Amino acid sequence: MPATKKGREDAASLPHTTRLVAGAVLPRGLIQATVNAMGLAIVSGRWAPGASLPFEEALASEFGVGRNALREAVKVLAGKGLVRTARRYGSRVCERSEWNLFDPDILTWHLSDPASYARFLRELSALRAMIEPGAAALAAVNATAEERAALVAQARALLDATPEASVAIDVGFHLMVLEATHNSLVAGFRHPLKILLEALFRISLDSVGGEHRYDPNPAIHIALAAAIAGGRAEEARHIAIAITARGEHGATAVERDSSFWVAPAGPPAGS
Repeated sequence: MPATKKGREDAASLPHTTRLVAGAVLPRGLIQATVNAMGLAIVSGRWAPGASLPFEEALASEFGVGRNALREAVKVLAGKGLVRTARRYGSRVCERSEWNLFDPDILTWHLSDPASYARFLRELSALRAMIEPGAAALAAVNATAEERAALVAQARALLDATPEASVAIDVGFHLMVLEATHNSLVAGFRHPLKILLEALFRISLDSVGGEHRYDPNPAIHIALAAAIAGGRAEEARHIAIAITARGEHGATAVERDSSFWVAPAGPPAGS
């Protein structure tokens, strides 16, 4: 396969919805395709943390771009914490602890195969379990009358929404719960949680099939909203625990049966 064609196919192999998650962040054209292909190669393990990237000439040939475009792509990856460039050793892949995992593009590359998706889902479920049940209980105590009514309306909006439209409503609901705590530190999780939930719901909607595909589940959201609106803190806590536990079940199912994964996998490491 010609090098230029392979570089573009690596970027194109990402699922359509995955590209949408990343699209607002990346530059356009060949630079975007190069960032996508190189980012996916790093996250999938083709270039391991601590490894040096190939020389510019080899990378430019593989991805079918000039050196200036390649350098711009490397700058984008450096900004995401994936690579570090120095005159004495060129470009190296950073340790995973330095990667910005709240970056939508890095999430995109992480969610390109069922194993990565399952791991992300399990880790996100654990994070949500630490934050959301407590936030729901606190919202039941601290929310204003207007916030309680808005949460009920937001949850009920899921009843008539399509799965695609439900994503924004669903994410919005969970962010509203954080705001209703009236705790600035809890509310500070809004931005990272928004990025994580949007990525999860959209990938699940288009890349997972069967019973573990994204399901907005209006009933459980309405129940949570009602508990918060009624000031029933412990009930709200337990409902939020049930919501977050669904992710753990989904991760286990995808790990055990890859047929749930209906999107094409990304290119294998070392390809």
